Amino acid sequence: MFCYHCQEAKKNIACDTAGICGKKADVSSLHDLLTYTLKGLCFYAVKAQESGITETNIDKFVARALYSMVTNVNFDAAVFVQLIAETVQRREHLKRSLSEIETVTISDEPEEAQWYYEKIDQAAFVKKGETVGVNSAGELSGEAADLHAAREILIYAAKGLGALLEHLQMLGVFELEHYVFMHEAVAFTLQQEQSLEDVLAMNFQCGEQAILIMARLERINLEKFGQPSPTTVHLDTWDNPGIIVSGHDFQDLQDLLEQSAGSGVDIYTHGEMLAAHSYPAFQKYFNLVGNYGGAWQDQKTQFGKFQGPVLVTSNSLQQPKKGYIEIAYTSGMVGWPDVTHIEKRRTDETKDFSAIIERAKQCQPPLALTEGTVTIGYGRETLLALSDKIIQSIKSGDIKRIIVIIGGDGRHKERRYYTGLVEALPADTLVLTAGDTKYRFHQLDLGEINGIPRLLDAGQTQDFYAVIAFLRHLQKTMQLEHINDLPVSFNIAWFEQQTILMILALFALGIKNLRIGPTLPPFFSPGILEKLTAELAVKGIDTAENDIAAMLQGE
Repeated sequence: MFCYHCQEAKKNIACDTAGICGKKADVSSLHDLLTYTLKGLCFYAVKAQESGITETNIDKFVARALYSMVTNVNFDAAVFVQLIAETVQRREHLKRSLSEIETVTISDEPEEAQWYYEKIDQAAFVKKGETVGVNSAGELSGEAADLHAAREILIYAAKGLGALLEHLQMLGVFELEHYVFMHEAVAFTLQQEQSLEDVLAMNFQCGEQAILIMARLERINLEKFGQPSPTTVHLDTWDNPGIIVSGHDFQDLQDLLEQSAGSGVDIYTHGEMLAAHSYPAFQKYFNLVGNYGGAWQDQKTQFGKFQGPVLVTSNSLQQPKKGYIEIAYTSGMVGWPDVTHIEKRRTDETKDFSAIIERAKQCQPPLALTEGTVTIGYGRETLLALSDKIIQSIKSGDIKRIIVIIGGDGRHKERRYYTGLVEALPADTLVLTAGDTKYRFHQLDLGEINGIPRLLDAGQTQDFYAVIAFLRHLQKTMQLEHINDLPVSFNIAWFEQQTILMILALFALGIKNLRIGPTLPPFFSPGILEKLTAELAVKGIDTAENDIAAMLQGE
């Protein structure tokens, strides 16, 4: 086992016996084999696209399979055995389709596109996976190590794209061009003749593609759930039994709210689902009563205290503890062995959440964790509505700096840095945030500047797009050449593959002086880091005090 695609990799090098996330070595090997076979499938998907063959089911399958390997999504070995077998079968289907076209010849078939299993067998798949993992090429150094790392980053970026596309699929949206790019990105890792600059350029294109998909996600969310607006969310508990909903899937939340209305069961959000409270479609439900607990990593201590069922809808799952595993549920691609999984919705139908609602009726009300409120809902339109005030305050000197703190939260104590950073920021700074790193500081009372709240929460991880769109608007309105000319500093709390996409998007935009914490990614090899430092002044974090002093100087 060698896994270093999340921020919590052991010693910031790699998890080598079991994942800090709870992933076992056998599941890690199955991930490696699934990645290997997906490269082969994408090789043929690109060839098929070039020959005018479009297979929508294969496009959707690849996105779903990539998403399944995002950190904290699925830990069930049986799921990956089936995905590997299906990947090979779909690849062979494309081969047959291409073989029927007389003008198509395949002369550069890589080994990833040739491997075939003798039978569908978990032990055999695990053994094969051990030979094709991240370190299968052995010890590398110099340019070879840099190229290897850049290709790994490209795979992680593709997994992040798969996650975004899966979220779009759940909302009924399919746009072919995004899938075409996804196939090209995965297949690009097979091109051994490419230089480091070529592979990094493709990584940056993944960042650009992510912005486009995030923008599409925003549009469909607005169409289905309305325009988010500043909203006060309660953090205390009520006397009814409840269900807690974590993750990103708004459609699951809406289905559950509809089915539980009038049942006497309250619904609480958790983690990134907090953002739902700011949308009009959810504000009509009286059974959506508040947000329970903190970010995803707190679930092992908090879910047991909730005393009712928990539903995890996307990449935020930890190994359930004995205290609540019997009343834990997953949906979508999320899964853990022996945890009840809600069946996927059929076209134009809702998911059936009756079992979880009935179970909730038998439970005690949740124990109180926190009290008070937080304010959310500063989406793109709300931020744009504040832009004139913000520009005036920048010009008058009342706002000296905008600090963008976006990304994922995690278990490491070093993440206390983000609390200390926000606490220590001077009163003439604004904080823009999205994702669940906000839980480190969102209950702080930062006050206002000329009627502008100093803490502006744009929403979920993918609402990173809203922040970028707002900053671009400020740049154009103030007639500046580049976002770098704004008084803005970026501090990304990275954790998994979607935050990797954020970082790549900022690289593609040419953002300078980007801080990445709480540690720099272990797959930033020496050559890659040297290049990023020289061209974009990329850096890790220091103390909160030192970073504040540097950011206020534009560094």
